[in-house]
Amino acid sequence: MKKLYLIVGLIIMFFIPHMNTFKVSTLPSQELLPPPIAVNMTLEESIFRRCSIRIFSDEPVSEEELSTILWAAYGYIDEEKRTVHGINGLYTAKIYVLKEDAVYTYNPLNHSLIFYKEGDYRKLVAQYDAPIQLGIVWDTTKSSNENYASAEIGEIGQNIYFMANALDLGTVTTVGFTLSQIGLPPSDVPKIIMPIGHPKYPYNFVYCPLVFSLLPRIQYSNMSLTDAIEERREAEFFGGELTKQEEFQVIWSTYGYSYLLDKTKDEFYYHINRHRTVPSAHGYYPLRIYVVKESGIYRYIPNIYDPIYGIYLLPFSWFPIPVVTFMMKIKSGDYRDEIAQASSPSIATAPLIIVSVLDIERTRPKGFDDFSGEEFRWLWYYEAGASAYNALLESTAWGLSANVFPIVDKGTVLSVLGLNGDDFDPLFIVAVGK
Repeated sequence: MKKLYLIVGLIIMFFIPHMNTFKVSTLPSQELLPPPIAVNMTLEESIFRRCSIRIFSDEPVSEEELSTILWAAYGYIDEEKRTVHGINGLYTAKIYVLKEDAVYTYNPLNHSLIFYKEGDYRKLVAQYDAPIQLGIVWDTTKSSNENYASAEIGEIGQNIYFMANALDLGTVTTVGFTLSQIGLPPSDVPKIIMPIGHPKYPYNFVYCPLVFSLLPRIQYSNMSLTDAIEERREAEFFGGELTKQEEFQVIWSTYGYSYLLDKTKDEFYYHINRHRTVPSAHGYYPLRIYVVKESGIYRYIPNIYDPIYGIYLLPFSWFPIPVVTFMMKIKSGDYRDEIAQASSPSIATAPLIIVSVLDIERTRPKGFDDFSGEEFRWLWYYEAGASAYNALLESTAWGLSANVFPIVDKGTVLSVLGLNGDDFDPLFIVAVGK
């Protein structure tokens, strides 16, 4: 008995001086989020307004706003359907939510935040200060394919961009490796961090198409952003005929230019910008968009002005940047069957097939960082995933069906398009029909 008392006494003597180091969090283990806000802004307006914000005010993000963004990013529409398209039906991402009090993970099953770690880690991981930091990781227990996981994260990023902007918030895509400082499980590979907050400088968009083209003008559909996300129409088999308007609405959404001029006054004050439908690492925009139809193969030229040299970004607040866009015919003939055999036979009858191809030379422009290596290929799959997801939403808004298909035989696709494998890498195919 004396020995027992001695042991207990020693234990007490050890623990009392260290009691403050064994803190138990008083935060709830799970926090249900309020219902998302229904956003009535049209899908096209949301795409027009997509832009990156890097300077935020101190105004807090409301729980309703955060709820809406998280639902759009990775929530459920019903028991089976998600707000984004999982490549090959897999959902391999996880979202960490960094707030002032703690780090949480988003649970899409019941639309809640799950407590992960107490403490304010925002400044530790963030490139830009904001009230909320969203860290998006690749869960390697769900899939071993980094590129497809990154494409899915690209879809998530698009919905975060669209919904944040529609709520008069802002965001930007930044590298995510610093997220490891919160202490991630070995299976969670950090990919991107997106700050969420109110822009310090209010948005100032001006509608000014100034388009020089024989292609149809982009029109507003009757579908809101929320409805397009909820009603996303996917199919496995395709048919019917598309009007020129329907065709170009979808093609433009993949990589085009906004009809809005961004005249926001920020720390530079004098600037004007016309944004793209998707973001691109370092502003390189290295993708080519090819269109395969019954009549032939075409390459979509979003604008003859080359953004890699900054021509589209002018230091004047009075000059409306023009958009000179067209479809360049590559060859005549129906090559849909060859493309289908290289991806999915079910798309052979699709009236519109869109192929995103990485132009490797544009990932290593002279005088800029070189992102042409295989270790950086996930960056461009992220961009291709964002581009393909836009096509799904725009197809839905125009009463069409679409789907994203991985490429099984890249050699065949390159041959059909007349490209070589040293300089180009086909990433995804989107089939569109009725």
